[in-house]
This record gives sequence, structure tokens and C-alpha cells, in this order.
Amino acid sequence: MTRPLLDELDRRLIGALHLAPRATWDDLGAILAADASTLKRRYDRLHEARMVRVIGQADWGMHSTAMPVHVFLDITGETPLAVLQRLRGLPHLQLLAQISGDYPLYAVVHAPSEAATGEAIDRMFSLPGVRRVNALPALSTLRRGITWDPRFLNDTERADLLALTGARTEAAATAAPPAKPLSDAERIVVAQLIQDSRASAAGIARTAGLATSTAHRVVRRVLDEGWVKPRLETVSEWLGFRTAFILRLRVAPGETPEVMRRIDQLPQTRLVAHVASDLSVLATGLVPDRTALAHFIDNDLAAIPGLHAVNVTIMLTEPRRYWLDRDLREGLGDFHAPVLL
Repeated sequence: MTRPLLDELDRRLIGALHLAPRATWDDLGAILAADASTLKRRYDRLHEARMVRVIGQADWGMHSTAMPVHVFLDITGETPLAVLQRLRGLPHLQLLAQISGDYPLYAVVHAPSEAATGEAIDRMFSLPGVRRVNALPALSTLRRGITWDPRFLNDTERADLLALTGARTEAAATAAPPAKPLSDAERIVVAQLIQDSRASAAGIARTAGLATSTAHRVVRRVLDEGWVKPRLETVSEWLGFRTAFILRLRVAPGETPEVMRRIDQLPQTRLVAHVASDLSVLATGLVPDRTALAHFIDNDLAAIPGLHAVNVTIMLTEPRRYWLDRDLREGLGDFHAPVLL
């Protein structure tokens, strides 16, 4: 697979799709001052090169009654990459990474239930090469990667896109199910939009065997209710963001909500969670390089009051993020979307 070469319009298109993943080509063209058909061709080229994909972020209550667990694994008698390969075969792993620091591997487990979570972590303990497992259950999660913005657009373009889509605020995530069970048509549409959130209602109708009018109505409801939120996924290293990091922060009780709110406002962060640990706030993010990470720690992070200790870990490889396999040579791979309840 040849990595696609990006020009300025490609980067602006990717920036626009981060903010408005389901926007029409006409709407994007009007905001970016570009021809709609040109933008579609650009997107198709990047999609075929496995650089970008618009998937759907399912509301947690659609596929789980449990919260995620952040897991750090120590190993013995094996290389980290050998154990990581074994981990790839386990179920319910939303993220996998080789990292720096005392624990060479990091994973996020999000299973359908607390019982399934326990079984998944138990299987990690029994995996050859795993010496120790440090499991940190998430107590709350304020921000997820759907809101990350590479900042490829100017302020006017960004404001126009947010006006088009509505403010993309991300409330604290919960595993609460929908108020009433989904109909068969709703479940079909949810499953289709998780796989391809740019799919049209007409296309979903053809694929699922639904009446076009039914598909239009159900797609609108699924999106309006927030059961599925369109999300652009990219090979971030190909965009120039080569350093992914994890922060674990010690915060005094009572100061956690404000610290999380302040971290949520930083453009470098992708996820902010309160976890059951003495280092009670966990955050992940992306920056161009390690120099930028040092600047982020010494300036942006240092400006937040209430931090009593900071543990910084670099992700050396990240072969899976948000259920989607990734390869720096081949691009985006298999999508291990969670199964609906």
C-alpha cells in the first residue's frame, strides 16, 4: 500500500470531515470553496488508500451494560510485540498499544457486561508471557476521540461547519440503554451506520431491504437520538501526528471534575477518564512529535491547577484504536465493531 501524498485541499477536507463526518459534498464544497465532485473524488482516493474511514460511534448502552476498563500489562519471557499479537485474538478489546514505561502494553476492554469484562481480563492473566495485569475501571469518561480536531481549518471554516452540524459537545458517557427497546428496523440501521456513517438512507434501504421512506425516517431518528454518532478515523501518523501519549494524573478528591474539564478543553487530548486508581485521571492524546509533547506538558498541562503528580507514557505502536486495526504501512484494517445487545 502506497501512502497517499496530501496537498492543502486534502488536509482541509480531512479537517472538515473530522468536524462534520456526514456532511454532504455540496455543503462541504460551499464551506471549503471547492467543487463538490472534486471533494468526493479526493475522499474516494483517500478511502481506497485506507487512510480515512467514516464509521459510527455507538452509544455505550447500545452494546454494553458496563463501563470500559483500562488495562496495563507487564510481561516476562517474551517480547512486547509477541504478547501483543496474542492479545489481538481476545474479544472486546477496543484499543491495543505497545507503550513506554513500567508496563509495556496497554489495552482498553469494553465488554457487553461486567461478567464478560471479568472473563476478558481473566483471559489476559492466563495469556503466555503476561506477568501482571493492572486493571483500572473507568468511573466516568468525559471525552472520547470523536471530538478530536487536527486543526487543519481556519476559524471561519470551522465555525461554519459547527453551525452546519451543531455543537459537538460530548457529555459524560454512560452505559444506559435506550428508553425503550429498538425495533428491528432501528437495529438494522444502527448496525449499518456503525460500519459506514456516510451511508445514505437510500443505500441502507437497498442493503437492508427496507422501504426507502422507512430508512429515511429511521436514519434520522438514530442520528437525532445519538444512538450512533458519525466519526472520522484516520491513520494519524500519515497526517503528521506521530506521537500518541497517555497521561495518568494524581488529583485531590473533589478536584477531579474541574481537572477533567480543563483537560477536555486542550486540543491535543482525545480521551479523558476518571479511573479507579491513585492516579485517578487518565487522558490520551496526539501531538506531532516528542518536542511538541514536552511543550504540552510544560505549558498547557502545567497551567492546570490541582495536579499533584503526572505520569507520562508514549505509545510506541498502536495497532488498534477504537475497534479499528491500523498499520503504518497498510493503513486502516479490520473494524471489530461491538455487537449490539
